[in-house]
Amino acid sequence: MKEQIISLMQQVMDSSNIVDLSYTLEPGMPVWPTHARFGSIVYETYDEGAVSLHRQLSFGEHTGTHLDAPKHFIKGGASIEEVDVRAVIGRGVRIDASFLEPCGVYTLDMLKKFEEKNGEIQKGDVILLHFGWEEKYGIGKAAEGFLKDWPGLGEDAAQYLLDKGAASVGTDALALDPFGSETYPCHLILLGNGVPIIENLTNLHKLPVFSYVVGLANKIKDGSASPIRVIALTPVK
Repeated sequence: MKEQIISLMQQVMDSSNIVDLSYTLEPGMPVWPTHARFGSIVYETYDEGAVSLHRQLSFGEHTGTHLDAPKHFIKGGASIEEVDVRAVIGRGVRIDASFLEPCGVYTLDMLKKFEEKNGEIQKGDVILLHFGWEEKYGIGKAAEGFLKDWPGLGEDAAQYLLDKGAASVGTDALALDPFGSETYPCHLILLGNGVPIIENLTNLHKLPVFSYVVGLANKIKDGSASPIRVIALTPVK
């Protein structure tokens, strides 16, 4: 039986397209204005006579595509190494919210209409909100539009996803709460109940409504977040 399961998993991988949903970590990439920037220093290189290349990397926990742990907003909440490794492993549900205006809110009514058309959200689903914000992503000054006015998830919709048992909730914008929020309801509702948040996703436009998502964060002691590599498996056409 175990060998059959492994064989089946291999068949799934062989018959799937892999869509990378994470940004490359590189200098000049956009981050929240008060957060540390990404940087690197070469310590050893074969170009200067060493046998190998080695760099020191410097970046904040919330750099690039990353997973927020409950501890990010909740004092005493789980840190990133305590988050269930399966939080970003499961059925991916891509929700198109690209029709929203800047600073717009994806409401509970919109979410229920999505379910009426596509089927109900299930326990353990990885929710992927596609606001189309990745189109504004850039390096350096080219990212100015990415860093402001993004849409987000509404408070009632966040509570609904929590009640549905979503394993995690992600966005292609800089944060799940809409730009300008002063109360951060999505962060408090989801992180406050142990549901991590994925931010700065990319390539969501390449996904069908349903896919299989796999994402693994780094095990950072007492971390409030971690950069995360996220992929989606979709059927080969």
